[in-house]
Amino acid sequence: MDEQIFPKIGSLNLQVKVYDLLLDMIVEGKLKVGEMLPSENDLSEQLGVSRTVIREAIKSLETRGVVSVTHGKGIRVNPVNSKEISHAFMLYLRRQNQEVPLADLLEFRKNIEPQIAALAAQKVNKKDLKILEEILNRMQKAEDDIELFNKIDLEYHLELARITKNIFIITIIEELLIPIRKSIEARGDRNNRAVYKMHYAIFNYIKLRDPEKAREAMLKSLKHSPKDYLMSDLSQIEI
Repeated sequence: MDEQIFPKIGSLNLQVKVYDLLLDMIVEGKLKVGEMLPSENDLSEQLGVSRTVIREAIKSLETRGVVSVTHGKGIRVNPVNSKEISHAFMLYLRRQNQEVPLADLLEFRKNIEPQIAALAAQKVNKKDLKILEEILNRMQKAEDDIELFNKIDLEYHLELARITKNIFIITIIEELLIPIRKSIEARGDRNNRAVYKMHYAIFNYIKLRDPEKAREAMLKSLKHSPKDYLMSDLSQIEI
């Protein structure tokens, strides 16, 4: 790879710019799976930045599984997994608006997550149900541990996405939920007991393989803001 294919990089946030450039080139297929990247010296020269900047950007790509670095052999492009595609997708959105509005994420979530619950009810198997039940058991035990509860809550929603076996849903759902989860965690005013009961109700309808009821239960849970959880009538939530 002797020709100059990399543009020169400016001086602002060099590591991030190099990381973004290389990731974009990999996602777009300009740097192909299995291909060896130029050496750090060559990248430094072609991009017009220091070797330290190149090294840090490559380290970030390696941490995320995008490339593999083997001493004495070089830097190889790994197959791009769904997590990196979703990361690149959110990166693209941020470039369009500088920032992805939380309201847009919430609106999109209210449209897609009820459908995820419905699809899960159609495609779930015994192994999936066992995993969901185990997650719910851990969620119930963690009601008084806010940080752990939120982590398990996210795990529950990601598992529902996995059960759909729809690659597009699986690809985008994590990048969709993480910023929403961070916003909720920052407020810290959820009633975890109510959240658990709503999650169990969704699970119940998935277990019954009732797509419409699962969709309705998910939609009902999403209509509640964190403060609404404090006011909700728990007797109306089926378990």
